[in-house]
Amino acid sequence: MRYVVDLHSHSGYAGGVGRISLETVAAAMSVKGIDAFGVGDCLQPAWRETLAKKLVEREAGLFALREAGGGAAAARFVLQTEVIVTSAVASGGRKGTHVVLTFPGFAAVDDAIRLLARWGAKIDMGRPFVKCADAADVAEKCFALRGIDLSVMVVPAHVLTPQGVYGSDHPVDRLPEVFGQFAPAITAVETGLSSDPALLAVIPELDDKTLISSSDCHSGALNRVGREFTALDIDAPSYAAVVAAIRGRRVLYTAEFNPAEGRYFLTGHRAGLERHGRAYCYFSPDRTPAGGVCPICGKPLTIGVLERALHLSRVQSPGGEGRDPARARARQEGRRLVPLVEVLAAGLGVKSVAGRKIAGFFKAILDRFGTEAGLWDGSPEAIRAELAGRVPDGIVDAVVMVRKGDFSFQPGYDGEYGVLVLGRDIGWFGQERVCRG
Repeated sequence: MRYVVDLHSHSGYAGGVGRISLETVAAAMSVKGIDAFGVGDCLQPAWRETLAKKLVEREAGLFALREAGGGAAAARFVLQTEVIVTSAVASGGRKGTHVVLTFPGFAAVDDAIRLLARWGAKIDMGRPFVKCADAADVAEKCFALRGIDLSVMVVPAHVLTPQGVYGSDHPVDRLPEVFGQFAPAITAVETGLSSDPALLAVIPELDDKTLISSSDCHSGALNRVGREFTALDIDAPSYAAVVAAIRGRRVLYTAEFNPAEGRYFLTGHRAGLERHGRAYCYFSPDRTPAGGVCPICGKPLTIGVLERALHLSRVQSPGGEGRDPARARARQEGRRLVPLVEVLAAGLGVKSVAGRKIAGFFKAILDRFGTEAGLWDGSPEAIRAELAGRVPDGIVDAVVMVRKGDFSFQPGYDGEYGVLVLGRDIGWFGQERVCRG
């Protein structure tokens, strides 16, 4: 059976996150088509207490709201957190690597809390910092976490963003430089919003890893929950089945942002930085200034994931020639989609994804397809036939173009999301050297 999971989120106890409730998330899951969702920050004491009060185990390792009606009653939750593992790296300084952990139950969560307390980690924040001396220490601690229960997953998060293991913040070129002897035990990595299976196919080290995709959402909004997800092939729902499918590479597909929509796709500097004012700049890899120095402020640019991926491809390939992104073969299917409310806004020619019109058309579409995931499973022809006459033609055209993949993004960079462009492909390498004020 197809089982759709979104295994990375955050609670209100994480920095940069507003108030977020399980009830709001469950309601969003019911229309988005997400079967199981990572609760986020499950090691944080106050949030862990809330989870224990509000959740009840329905299937082994899968939890539901004690009090829920309608579609929300079917929502299942996985106990999950993100931690930041800090360690010295050869490139100099200390690298902070974001890692997703999942647990089979509250007993395992409590064992992890005790381990982190023994290591001196502060667990009163949503994303605990696990301080390590070096890669050998990281490996020892990762093995200890997995030793709590063999089904505990240790997954490097959004691997190409600045805070990912391959990211530009204190960069490394191979997994063992951070994870030491634990690197071969890593069975899965998270693509992140700024990369997908097609882009990660250029990195040889990931050839034997399962690629999963998650929303890493910071709110319960419809354009956040399930904005990326992983569709698995399992026999029956349980936490163990989810883990086995991921480790066994039984991924039907991942639903992905077009990488150019992600906030760190191209190298650049956003407006508003010191000495920038309204000026900003971004560059495709063949146009990055020498030394990676910003022409506006003179400081190092934030290196984008595309540039990092191409660098990793070269250093990990025999002879240093690298893999051509246009020809590299993705090891898994990745479907580039756009949150439906964003497609509706584009079809109507408006900027806001909120409002009664958007909500009304969203409901009209789900009345025909059941869930958002169900919509994207339909063929372009079936989608057009079902929606014609029920929503405006502009929306029909926008939805069909997205399903066909006939869209692209003015690219994201340095924390700025990309902007949707329907009906044409801008291309990853077609960007001019852009520097505007």
